[in-house]
Amino acid sequence: MSMTDTISQPVEAAGVAQPSMEIDIPHPQIIGDEQVPTLAAESSTKPPPPHSKRRRGDENDEPREPLSEVILRRLTRIKEGDTVMLRLPSDAIKVVTIEKNGLIQLGKYGAFPASQLLNLHYDITYEIIGGSASTSASGTSTPLPFLDEDAAMNDKRGNGKGKGKGKGRENDIKSNPGWKNVLRPLKRQNVVEAVIDDITETNEHIHDLPEMEKQTLSHEEIAELRAQGMSVEEIIKKQEESHERFKLKTEFSKEKWRRRKEKKFSTTVHPLSPSIPNILSHYSDRSPASILHLRMDTLSQLLNMANVRPGGRYLVVDDTGGLVTAAVLERMGAQGKILLFTNSDSPPGWGVLNTMNISERELECVKWLNWMEAQDDYERPPPPPEDENAKPAKVAQRLRKHNAQVAELNATRDELHLGGWDGLIIASTLSPISILSFLSPFLLGSAPLVVYSPHQQVLAELLAWSKKDPNYLHDTLSESWTRTYQVLPGRTHPMMNTSASGGYLWSAIKVHPSEYRSDSHFRMKRRKTGKAAEKEIPRVSLEGATENPATRAENVEAVVEPSVEIAEGEAEVEQVL
Repeated sequence: MSMTDTISQPVEAAGVAQPSMEIDIPHPQIIGDEQVPTLAAESSTKPPPPHSKRRRGDENDEPREPLSEVILRRLTRIKEGDTVMLRLPSDAIKVVTIEKNGLIQLGKYGAFPASQLLNLHYDITYEIIGGSASTSASGTSTPLPFLDEDAAMNDKRGNGKGKGKGKGRENDIKSNPGWKNVLRPLKRQNVVEAVIDDITETNEHIHDLPEMEKQTLSHEEIAELRAQGMSVEEIIKKQEESHERFKLKTEFSKEKWRRRKEKKFSTTVHPLSPSIPNILSHYSDRSPASILHLRMDTLSQLLNMANVRPGGRYLVVDDTGGLVTAAVLERMGAQGKILLFTNSDSPPGWGVLNTMNISERELECVKWLNWMEAQDDYERPPPPPEDENAKPAKVAQRLRKHNAQVAELNATRDELHLGGWDGLIIASTLSPISILSFLSPFLLGSAPLVVYSPHQQVLAELLAWSKKDPNYLHDTLSESWTRTYQVLPGRTHPMMNTSASGGYLWSAIKVHPSEYRSDSHFRMKRRKTGKAAEKEIPRVSLEGATENPATRAENVEAVVEPSVEIAEGEAEVEQVL
């Protein structure tokens, strides 16, 4: 076997499947990621011993990639299988799943192959360009220097795999011209920095007209210009020239007019990184009830009050689709432990975590229990009886699976009941009083507790309950308020629309009160209430007290007499004063 055949074995890298080659390669020649030695080296070295072959458990001994690199790559690069949020020129969000052989269709904004997004960066605006032109006519886009030519060649090779898929792809290419389009980064445009005192134009001679009358070019003329290969900038320039009163507008009005036309005619996409601010903004506009109307400023206050940090261990009750869990996981850097509680027997619904493309490596620190499994006296029922005609191998396999699940469940339960958790975070529609009563005993002293609710009355009742419980210290009820500002040169002002409320937060500190009461505590209480000392003394634990009632009475008298003498002495001092 030649050296060339050895190196060109099939390898899957960067989510792109290389074409397989039918070559028999013995396992001893490749160990881990080491390179294959040359033929001269093979002849001079001894064959490896039989026990040097890799076993199934040896993968765990290899050094793993740092979690920081895994998180950074997830937030910066697009890979196959990711869920990507594309912001269109109209500011609408379209959620797509990146498939290598898929076509992303955006309606009037065009279409392009999903493979064009592979290995691109998030948070960059890309322009959709026809495949025949490498750049737009106006030069508003830039080439992609980081595109791999080998990957493009592999895409062409991989497109021929599968007879059915190949035929369907050829038919789509013939029917939809979007397969020939490519993506190029859009050049950054400068913001107008006009000085207000230098502006002489006014808008007093400009009248508000219907949208159809504002159109300086007809739809047929615009379609003809696009067919000629004109870019969006050139079409907008044509409209400026045919606009009679465009010069009467101020610089700010001209920029608004251009932005409005760009949203209407440009063919661009902006992939948003799967970060908490972008996810929260998307869900707030799409379905705020699914995240309990949680707002970004309220979520940041929740994380700060809970003192979330890397390496921490937190109990989380999350009914926001996994948004709070994802925020805690991101703040921790996937280093620590998170224990979730759910109402169903199945794993919690993590729609937000799936949208954020969080890998299994990052989810290793997340465990879950339902409320029944978290009880002290819970025992998992045995597996159902097997069929008499079932094969012994399948019966043994199901039994091993059941035993593994029971072992994992018992380990999670033991970890909960051992206590020592650093905090409790609740964002649920369930009663917070019942949740706190059950979970707070598992917390460390001085551990923070935070409860979120979109309703004030729920947390007001919780505050009244916690004020009477000595286990909670510094319990407060707060509400955050935010307002969005437009920050532009000479045009900074608050936006007209804002949300009415972002929910409410109850926070407290878990303490373990001592049973010891000093004598000064009871004397101070007697001065305020005027009660006799005999009624207060039995609350103090008496050392050396036995079960004999007579002995206990003697101990009580011995303790009461000095207290009565002290009380009489205090009364005499007060009379003298």
